[in-house]
Amino acid sequence: MQSAALFTGMAGLQAIDANMQAVTANLANQQTPGYAAVQALAEAANYQGGNAPVGADAVALTPGPSLALGGLHHTGDPMNVALGGNAWLEVQTQNGPALTRDGSLSLSSAGILTDTAGNPVLGTTGQPISLPPLARLAIGTDGTLSGVPSATPGGPSQTYGQINMVATPAGVLTPLSGTLYSPPAGAVLDPAPDGSLHQGYLNGSNVDATQSMMQIIADSRSYQLQTELMKTQAGADASLNLLVSQG
Repeated sequence: MQSAALFTGMAGLQAIDANMQAVTANLANQQTPGYAAVQALAEAANYQGGNAPVGADAVALTPGPSLALGGLHHTGDPMNVALGGNAWLEVQTQNGPALTRDGSLSLSSAGILTDTAGNPVLGTTGQPISLPPLARLAIGTDGTLSGVPSATPGGPSQTYGQINMVATPAGVLTPLSGTLYSPPAGAVLDPAPDGSLHQGYLNGSNVDATQSMMQIIADSRSYQLQTELMKTQAGADASLNLLVSQG
């Protein structure tokens, strides 16, 4: 005979474990530029089936990453850009468009502007941005790219496109890898009305390290307490089973 309390206890452990995994991932990425903190939620759901025990199971939810914008950190690197406002960079991956707030840009051997993973950064035309060798590069707050070609270092500055900044789409963003997030299927990626870029800066992670440390301590204590309660309940069930068998 097993008590329904044991099933409820297991459900509680599952919820605590999911939260601890999320917090651990956040702490591991607190220094990652553009990282969006993972969130973990669970809701109670009644057990199903003819022999379902009394009580409720813990069902994990996927609320998506935290959408808060990480603070600006000065790097002085002209290939770094930080975002301001409710904005994301749009990049082209092998599986379609993705969003990122990691503005560590680089140039491919073909002169294509890319993110840290080598994905082309898209311009306002929806196409990758191509740049020739430049003596210097300027990125405006509206994403406009301009510079003086290396071939004519004394010549005038030229414009080479505009980085696209999109607003957070409706729905849940799905983490892909690193700091890349897939927009919801069928979502329309609209321009960010308040978006801005800041050259020579990067957005930091939006993880609150102090809060995360406090959370993981609290979760560890809750996990230990829940485990002790389950051991006590298991001992009570064993005693009850012995009494029943002897009766």
